[in-house]
Amino acid sequence: MLTTSWREQVEDRQGGSYVARDLDAGDREKLIAMYSDFEPKRAAQGLPPVGDGKIRLWLNRVLPRGRHIVIEANSLVRGHIMLMPHENEGLELANFLHQSIRGRGLGTTLNALALRLAQELGADRVWLSVELSNRAAVRSYEKVGFRRVPGSLWLPEIEMAVSLP
Repeated sequence: MLTTSWREQVEDRQGGSYVARDLDAGDREKLIAMYSDFEPKRAAQGLPPVGDGKIRLWLNRVLPRGRHIVIEANSLVRGHIMLMPHENEGLELANFLHQSIRGRGLGTTLNALALRLAQELGADRVWLSVELSNRAAVRSYEKVGFRRVPGSLWLPEIEMAVSLP
């Protein structure tokens, strides 16, 4: 893992400006607030969980592992990217964008950023699972190089992966 704090300015295609940066200890309550207001509820494979208590338990499990990036706009956390170690699969990517910033091309920018960070972390492969019905997410992943993993094409969820140089 990188030991220095990472921070980068990113823009959406409408010119909106955001800060993508490493999660720090003071972000936990901001993350809970974002996930409490997240729509649609339990959209991605049952995540995020519904209710502050369940969100807190989930964050207790995921935050100690992997690399976590938050996306801020006007001092509010509006996104969360997770790069989690996954046995035999390299790193698993999961990202959540608050509904207030979706549909602006920001997801594709952040997916490319996540791949760059994964490469810096020494990963040779990034893997994810996405609901096939989430067409915008599938297109966004494909734009940055993810391809569907054979054998997962007819499930409600598909697996996608990208090999890193």
